[in-house]
Amino acid sequence: MQLKSEFLIIYVFGLATMGLMMGIACVVIPRLWFFLEKVYRVFVEYTPIIYLSEDRLSPVSKSRLSLVARKTLVLDMDNTMITSWFIKRGKKPKNIPRIAHDFKFYLPAYGATIYVYKRPYLDHFLDRVSKWYDLTVFTSGAEIYASPILDFLDRGRGILNSRLYRQHCIEQFGKWSKSVLLACPDLSNVVLLDNSSTECSFNAENAILIKSYEIGCRDEALINLLPFLDALRFMKDVRSMLKRCTRFESFAQ
Repeated sequence: MQLKSEFLIIYVFGLATMGLMMGIACVVIPRLWFFLEKVYRVFVEYTPIIYLSEDRLSPVSKSRLSLVARKTLVLDMDNTMITSWFIKRGKKPKNIPRIAHDFKFYLPAYGATIYVYKRPYLDHFLDRVSKWYDLTVFTSGAEIYASPILDFLDRGRGILNSRLYRQHCIEQFGKWSKSVLLACPDLSNVVLLDNSSTECSFNAENAILIKSYEIGCRDEALINLLPFLDALRFMKDVRSMLKRCTRFESFAQ
């Protein structure tokens, strides 16, 4: 009788232990899977992809390129090249991204620390297009906010020295718009890369719309644009190609 009682206790204990382990597994495995998935996404996100490391133009291509003017590429900053996160002093941050930031600085005028996240492949993108185009950054952000970020992105290379800020924008119905004429007076030789259709509306035929960058999402938009921008610099008038790619009616947000 005592043997049966001990066996029953061991059996119940075994079942309880197994149930506990299964319960722990049900909690731990989904979290572990979620963690491994995030690690994989980050790994894939930052696996280097490169365009051509140098210009490999044939003599004919070099001759054709010499027949057209060098183009100006106007780059938006927020949500095109970077995304930023504001954390006010003394306030607990909510939903802060779990991915490490690339740059941060304190802005007294805003009473906040700004965390900056570069769009994937931005450095490689800037390295390439700076060899093909004259670059101008045109942001609707305030100069005191945008200038430190652009200094960080430039890294002393002198490729982002031409800058236009909010004071250079045109306000219409409470929203900001940009005129690329401030960067280049010849509309046949200027391209605007921006995520905002409203900010592009004055120069629809010169604009390339790019999807807004969301922190942590797999994003290859910049690297995918390089072949197109490479080809565009050979055009006598960039609008002849861009107007086929961008329709003004699609500019409604």
